[in-house]
Amino acid sequence: MFFIQRFLQITCLTAILAACTADGGTSNQVFRPFQWFSYANGDDIRENCAPGRNARYRMIYNAIYDKQVRTYDILQINTSKSATQTTRVFRGGISVDWLLGSLGSGPTGTRESKVVISLDDLVAIEQALVASGFEKPAIDGQILHSDSFYWIAMVCRGGNFKYYAWNDENADIAKLPFREVLSKGDETGVPFQEPYVPVTFSRTSRYYNGGEGKTYFTLQVRDNGLDL
Repeated sequence: MFFIQRFLQITCLTAILAACTADGGTSNQVFRPFQWFSYANGDDIRENCAPGRNARYRMIYNAIYDKQVRTYDILQINTSKSATQTTRVFRGGISVDWLLGSLGSGPTGTRESKVVISLDDLVAIEQALVASGFEKPAIDGQILHSDSFYWIAMVCRGGNFKYYAWNDENADIAKLPFREVLSKGDETGVPFQEPYVPVTFSRTSRYYNGGEGKTYFTLQVRDNGLDL
């Protein structure tokens, strides 16, 4: 009986993994853990980044992955001189235990809002990116820890894709201007998790369990994206 149960669990997990290409959304809590790396790398944006296409923006605020993640997907609507901002807030988690056990015990569901923002708001977002150093080359080799605070931003405009990340090694996370400019299009109603210095122990240990959360992983930035 145990063998049959494990076989069915593994079969289900294999089927789920086969459907894990990021499509720009993060609302499905079953697929989200496996789509996350593709989503954070902007694979879906890269694939559709071509001259003549509407500009797309994606910004991610990681406030300790197990506690709060905020994602902002913005699509410019050229014909109406406006854009749509989709904001999602959720608590992450990539443990296989909850997936193979009770789905109800997994990460909390996503709070989402979709708002039309003005051209002036979009310009303000652009200005905030420039003021924060977005136009500089991405830091090759930069490590982003899931149990810490960081921002990621990626933009496709005019057929060109650009990627950059900020953590406590190259920025004051609490003072980056993204929060203020993005808050206008955020109607999720979820309070923003303020950055602080988390307590971490022995990240290099094989037994490290994520510090203040149950999930721990790292993302490594290359010249224009993640090393996947």
